[in-house]
Amino acid sequence: MKKFFVRLTVVSLILLLAASAFAQGGKEGKPVVLKFSDEVNEENPHVKADNHFAELVNAKSGGSIDVQVFPNSQLGNARESLEGMQSGTIEISKVAAAALSSFCPEFSIFSLPYVFVSKDEIKAALEGKVGQIFEESLHKAGFELLAYYDTGFRSIFNSNKPIKTLSDIKGMKIRVMNDPIMIDSINALGALATPLAYSELYTALKQGVVDGAEQPPVALYAQKFYEVSKYFSLTNHFYDLNVVVMSKRVYDNLSGDQQKVIKEAAAETQEFEWNAWKELEDGVLDDLRAEGMEINELDLAPFQKAVMNIINDNSELIGKEVISAALNK
Repeated sequence: MKKFFVRLTVVSLILLLAASAFAQGGKEGKPVVLKFSDEVNEENPHVKADNHFAELVNAKSGGSIDVQVFPNSQLGNARESLEGMQSGTIEISKVAAAALSSFCPEFSIFSLPYVFVSKDEIKAALEGKVGQIFEESLHKAGFELLAYYDTGFRSIFNSNKPIKTLSDIKGMKIRVMNDPIMIDSINALGALATPLAYSELYTALKQGVVDGAEQPPVALYAQKFYEVSKYFSLTNHFYDLNVVVMSKRVYDNLSGDQQKVIKEAAAETQEFEWNAWKELEDGVLDDLRAEGMEINELDLAPFQKAVMNIINDNSELIGKEVISAALNK
């Protein structure tokens, strides 16, 4: 029994020293490496923001933290990266709110159609009660909130014809994220919602596996979906919030100074990304037209009416508190 306690003491000492080395920047002065996963490609403004964050952290930490960005699903899709953060194989990830909702149901508020109609409403919600609810939910799921990325409002594009009325979309196979509420919403419009991994979308459009998809205009342009689709109809049905989260276990093991660096860099990156996205949005429709896309606006009232029951049907799942806070913004 005495030998057992000696071994236990030695093991405890080793773990304590390892944790201390991690907090000070890694063993033997080596930097703490934080892998940052993202699904989108290098042309997407989000990756530029990811790299901006990495540069800030690496500089502000004096080299004690080394953030390494892995875009284009190199470390897996959104769910795989979130699970990797829980298991300790990935430290940071940027994911869409819809993907995060599998772990934190409150984020499904952004899967509800037409809840938000302006960027000002979004900012007010995130800075108020809705944001508080999100942060509490993330902590319970094992994540630390770092930043929110703007991605704009999602609209439908396809290769068949412009969508001007509900009858135009009927029967179209429209790719959506694998989110039950988004699927129900697109189906309620009369389309055939088709869940598909983002990394497979370009090929699926090119081969006709799906007729179209729904994306914000900047993301559509960055991913070059205009090469395999012709019509872009501004349905603006979902707001596409993206969230940068970190493994809470990893974050909690950093020193206080390192945590401060991470949070400061995240706040600066959030401002950087929102400003950069706005600049791109201002001219992106003209860029898409120049690439041959036909873009049309439409009367949204019939579309809003077609999905009006989706909110009530999902109030229990998402949480009445967050829905009330969002609607009373």
